[in-house]
Amino acid sequence: MQKLFFTVALYAATLSAGLAQEAFFNARLTLKKVDCIDKRVQMDVEIRSIQKESPFYLGDANFRFGYDGRLLSRPTIVQQQNFSREAANGQEYGTQNLNGSSENSAQGLLSLNVFYTGSGKKPQKVTLEWMSIATIQFDITNTGISTPSQVLWYTPQTFPKSGLSEVVANGDEFQLKVVKSGSFSNVTIPVISEACPNVSPNSSSGPSVTTKPPTLTPSDPSVTVPDPDPIANVSIGIEDNDLGIPEGFSPNGDGVNDVFALRNKKGIKINLQIYNRLGVLIYSNADYRNDWDGLDGDGKGVSEGTYFYIIKTADGQQYRRALTIAR
Repeated sequence: MQKLFFTVALYAATLSAGLAQEAFFNARLTLKKVDCIDKRVQMDVEIRSIQKESPFYLGDANFRFGYDGRLLSRPTIVQQQNFSREAANGQEYGTQNLNGSSENSAQGLLSLNVFYTGSGKKPQKVTLEWMSIATIQFDITNTGISTPSQVLWYTPQTFPKSGLSEVVANGDEFQLKVVKSGSFSNVTIPVISEACPNVSPNSSSGPSVTTKPPTLTPSDPSVTVPDPDPIANVSIGIEDNDLGIPEGFSPNGDGVNDVFALRNKKGIKINLQIYNRLGVLIYSNADYRNDWDGLDGDGKGVSEGTYFYIIKTADGQQYRRALTIAR
């Protein structure tokens, strides 16, 4: 009888685990403040779990969105909340950074990075309530733009995508598991001259500039996806006169962005090293020829997520940054 009870209990536990819901998350940007005196804009990056039955514990995360470089510039993190050692309750996380961001006079790509550095025992739980990741501040570059401007998420349907993982405990160890995404809510920056009527318009290209806000074309009611738009094509993390380094790549065999391709205009010899988030070297080539397709030393495809590279050129230049692999 005791054996039968144990068997039934084990079956019930297995069935319950099999029916457990996968974790999903929503993300949104919210306008926090338009500072008319110092000419700055602040917005919050927030996430929440979708299902009440399936909260999750946040691991690593990369939040990416594009913005109009004619209106906004020089993004900075002014507050790190919940998931950072800079926050009161974020001791198991590293300091957030904006590595991988890029901008020019027409468009910008912001990459907000969260790193889980804990033991798997005390990560922060993500529930149905919206939780703040960070407050991002931009300088207002041009007060003469006469239409609203949207800050647009890069979603899992775009590249480079936003995404995050959860901490899953496994005895005394833990693993990071990718969390599926739901909806992404963009934010609209109002016409600055209307929000700040006492601010004199300024513009690098005349007294007033009219800019058409990017058009959104959701392919699914639950997902907000930017239309093919100039900012949706930003994929270069570093670009100088001689070398262009991408933000990441997607080795999924579709023929697009399948390798980590550098724009080596001078054809100079390049030494490339790739490390995972634990600092383990997974790829090295002293004469890199744009042929790394996301395989480690054993010929196995590495999982999607954030990795780090060191690039040394024969003329003495060195670059250390993060990149994202999306499959």
